[in-house]
Amino acid sequence: MKELEFRKAAEFTSPNPLVLVCTEKPDGSVNLAPVSYVSYLSSNPPMLGFAMGKGSYTGKRTRETGKAVLAVPGSSLRDAAIHCGSVSGKDTDKVQSFQIPLASLPGTSIQIPADTRLALVVSLSQTVEVGNHFLHICSIDKIYGDEEKDALFAWDGYLRAACAREK
Repeated sequence: MKELEFRKAAEFTSPNPLVLVCTEKPDGSVNLAPVSYVSYLSSNPPMLGFAMGKGSYTGKRTRETGKAVLAVPGSSLRDAAIHCGSVSGKDTDKVQSFQIPLASLPGTSIQIPADTRLALVVSLSQTVEVGNHFLHICSIDKIYGDEEKDALFAWDGYLRAACAREK
């Protein structure tokens, strides 16, 4: 074995989970940000955590509203999911820029990409500063899924998105 840098370790663990954190902007539109630092934390009660850089607009909106939907993107969003991480949603309408069709879920005003395998509607319970990120610890309020859709995962140290399911 040889010593590795952190970025290289992420390549060694590929594929990694990939979600689009969906939040509501002040004008009611949706913002989407790709995140791979995500994990289930508890099954009773159901909780998860996701980490975003301290300057992240999506993280800020999660902290301001206390709400988000974590959407596991489907295969048609392969390019859009990565592109959503290249610009801030503060000044860019990512849905329009990357032509992402949206769908609604019962019980939340936050829309999600129509091509979503799994959607986790969450409420923020706690925020913890972790290095150059904030860890958002959330209660899972509702879970919706579509097993007919293939999930995207982050590959090669988060450089690309692709399915991991064998056919």
